[in-house]
Amino acid sequence: MNTQSNGYTVVYSAIMVVVVAAALTLVSQGLKSRQVANEENANRASILKSAGIQAGEDVSADFKKYVTDGFLVDANGAKSGNLDDAFKAASALASKSGKFENADKFPVLVFNNNGEQKYIVPIDGAGLWDRIWGFVSLKNDFNTIDGVVFDHAGETPGLGAEMTNPNWSNQFNGKVMSEGGNFVGVKIYKGDASKDPKHGIDAITGSTMTSNGVESMVNDCLKKYEGFKQSLGKTAAAAPVAAVNNNNAND
Repeated sequence: MNTQSNGYTVVYSAIMVVVVAAALTLVSQGLKSRQVANEENANRASILKSAGIQAGEDVSADFKKYVTDGFLVDANGAKSGNLDDAFKAASALASKSGKFENADKFPVLVFNNNGEQKYIVPIDGAGLWDRIWGFVSLKNDFNTIDGVVFDHAGETPGLGAEMTNPNWSNQFNGKVMSEGGNFVGVKIYKGDASKDPKHGIDAITGSTMTSNGVESMVNDCLKKYEGFKQSLGKTAAAAPVAAVNNNNAND
């Protein structure tokens, strides 16, 4: 073939495109497992951070140390699955894609540190420009927020992206989700939130839309767990009855 002809140039270019594409595909597939592992460890670190633990170099070991149980719950609070199922679901929700195949099951991770138990759940929603997500740590009553970690795909630096700044997100600590059996949730105020100490959060300065998105995300996601929270209350209420019965049996 004439190497100076147009035909040769076209064939050569086509071959090079195929070769380069194949090489890139192989590299991508080879790195995929490492990318997945890095993303999972980032989620593990965020989960621990929401509960007040800063992960060390061996994130997986720290996660196993503190996160001792996990499961999926439905709208009625019925449990199914195990820790692996819960972590897989939580990781799927707390990502840029935000996809989890079973939308009727909600993951719960159980955190323990020297006898102190907390529950950690993933949250996801819509910000101003793109998806937002994170993790919420709840005290053992499954009603009081202990800590939060937020992330985003495209909020504006210096404005909406401030949702990740602990100076803002720490306001959620100690907020109560339900009162008198009614779900109230958090409320983000553009003005002074101090008038609502149990639920109020000051909005991000100059970013009302992202602030509203965070409020909706936290409330919409945590409200899905009301059935599970009620089931915890029923279990706690049943314990004294069982004790009385046991005492009677021993008389």
